[in-house]
Amino acid sequence: MKNKTSDFYYLTLVWVIALVLQGCATQGKSIALGGGIGASAGALIGGIADPGRNGEYRTRNVIIGSALGGVAGIATGALVHDSSEEKQKEAYLAGQKSVKNRPPLPDGPGLTTPAVKVDWVEGRAVGNKWVDGHYERTITEGIRWETEKE
Repeated sequence: MKNKTSDFYYLTLVWVIALVLQGCATQGKSIALGGGIGASAGALIGGIADPGRNGEYRTRNVIIGSALGGVAGIATGALVHDSSEEKQKEAYLAGQKSVKNRPPLPDGPGLTTPAVKVDWVEGRAVGNKWVDGHYERTITEGIRWETEKE
């Protein structure tokens, strides 16, 4: 006969690992992930806590542990998300300031357009394979700096 308690712990552990690997991008996901992890951890701790005689308090302990762990996880998830959002906002503002304080780039010469020669190559047999007709483009004069402003 299987032990239902070990099955419960195994399924809870798999669920927690899946939630951790999911990642967080929004506040809702952060709060849900925190709540899920907290509830799972609380359920595990409640299941380990003193079950009383013949396990009569185990279910109660798991429910209470899940509830308390879930509330703590939700609060932690919200705090972690807010902290992360604040750091991102500060980094963005610091980047904006550094761009505004940068001296403008001096005007320099532009670049010329390359000269390209286009040739049509007829289809032909090469050994035991056929090469379809195609265009071949050759750069005859590369890009260079303009010497005079236009």
